[in-house]
Amino acid sequence: MFYNSPTSILAVIWGAILLLVFIVSLFTYLGRRSKYRMLERLAEKGQTLSPEMLASLGSLGNGHNANGKNPLTSGIMLMCIGVALTIFFWATTDFEDLLHGGAMPTVIGIIPFMVGLARVISARIDRRDSNK
Repeated sequence: MFYNSPTSILAVIWGAILLLVFIVSLFTYLGRRSKYRMLERLAEKGQTLSPEMLASLGSLGNGHNANGKNPLTSGIMLMCIGVALTIFFWATTDFEDLLHGGAMPTVIGIIPFMVGLARVISARIDRRDSNK
């Protein structure tokens, strides 16, 4: 049956992940857009904008990105998630499969690990450039 095939199960899992990422991105965009519109209305009325309001819009040179998250911290977190995924898939894979080249699921953890490593390197380079 098509419904019980591993391909269909993987398609449903990846589809759910993509849907979740899309929904989170959509709500983040809508929230940011409403914040910008509110600040535009305040500026049109001639009200002064406090530094806290402006700081909530993005980076003011404090090492944080537009979401208010430190890229070094999020990079380390992604690296830990990658290691955890690798250990999880390694632990759930049958030893016989590992001997016969069936270690593909254990490689999935390298994706978040490498993205996290890139964020850590980028944060270090940005910090070095801002110190000059």
